[in-house]
Amino acid sequence: MLIISKSNPMKKNIFYFVFFAIFAKIIFSCNESDQKEVIEESHYLPVIDVTNLPKENRPMTMFKDDENPSKMYDSKDRWFQVNQPMQIILNGKDSVQVSLYSPVALNDVKVYVKVAASEKRFLIFNFKKIPAFHRSFHQIPLVNGKRDYLTEDGGTVTIDKMEGFTTGNIEFSVESSDPLLAKFKKIESSRMVQFNTKYHLEDPVKFGPMNPVLAKEAITMIINFSFALSHPLFYNNFMNFDKYKEEVSKFKGEPLTGALNLHGNEEDLNGVYDYFTKEQLDKVYTNYIDKRTLNMAMAINDTAWGAGALVSQSERKYIEGHWKGDMSTWAHEYGHHSGYQHSSNLANKADGGGLQTMMANLYVYLIYLDELPFTDPEVLKSYSKTTYLKGIYKRPVFKIKPDNPFLLKYKGGGR
Repeated sequence: MLIISKSNPMKKNIFYFVFFAIFAKIIFSCNESDQKEVIEESHYLPVIDVTNLPKENRPMTMFKDDENPSKMYDSKDRWFQVNQPMQIILNGKDSVQVSLYSPVALNDVKVYVKVAASEKRFLIFNFKKIPAFHRSFHQIPLVNGKRDYLTEDGGTVTIDKMEGFTTGNIEFSVESSDPLLAKFKKIESSRMVQFNTKYHLEDPVKFGPMNPVLAKEAITMIINFSFALSHPLFYNNFMNFDKYKEEVSKFKGEPLTGALNLHGNEEDLNGVYDYFTKEQLDKVYTNYIDKRTLNMAMAINDTAWGAGALVSQSERKYIEGHWKGDMSTWAHEYGHHSGYQHSSNLANKADGGGLQTMMANLYVYLIYLDELPFTDPEVLKSYSKTTYLKGIYKRPVFKIKPDNPFLLKYKGGGR
């Protein structure tokens, strides 16, 4: 115990000094700890603001309304897989091309890599926000020298300088707290989407050229459509289409007609169909979501065509239709693109109600649930861009009919 005498000013001064020194040490210790934490954090790479990049990063916005259409038709430069709208591609040996094929920005985007030098993925790019249809180029920091990186589990890994990369020795992955990326990750389809001039150049009677305004609508729609194809409600009703038809029949109070289940391309012989087995149906579904190329095009005179890599529809369907859930025609042509003819109810709605009718009903229901990645036509406002369109359009207004079979069955559930 320290006893202070009022009559001894020297001791009093000593006490104050000791107290101040102890108190100051506590303060200084806290500050040193804070400084150490700041120094440690500074070892990691900074957050990148892509809205303020230097010209060396070549930042740009793809599919600007007035962009030369030749750029969107360059299939070596403009393409993406529908389950990876947030695209990271190795560019040369030391950099990446970052592209976002989305009409809506992504916030808090983190790009991780996996290399042989580390058992864990670690962070190499941390983007505050990536705007809609953004593209830029970024040098991979690993080529600049030895440094610390933040691992996906919050730890630290030190990686020596690496001389360069090939597609075989580096693997990229994207994470984000943004709910939009979570929806992208639910897409199981891996169709490679691009645009091709051959249709309107070789057959101008059926097809017309597209422009960036239409391309953005097409990209938005195919991401939504692929999400719907990957949704559990689609898969469950696809695999149990016979039960779906029975339920629709009961809801409508009408007898079952036509094929009772999904079937192939063989012609109907007096009510005898080449129905798929469960095993075959699962293969058909895989066929619907595999990695084949999908060329999106525009048909003229309100027609639509699909075959091989091609799926097309009219300007009106791109600008208004998909926002309203009018996806029967697209589902029909997608069936042709996937290898099915009018003799199959995978591409025929008249056969007592085929897959395209089911998809159209489901698509409307998913808009109603606000489940699709994009449900607001205001993100593009293409209907108002008359300079780039042949037709005159109004803002699409979505409505769901009270007899929608998915609404009647799931009553707002099924997410």
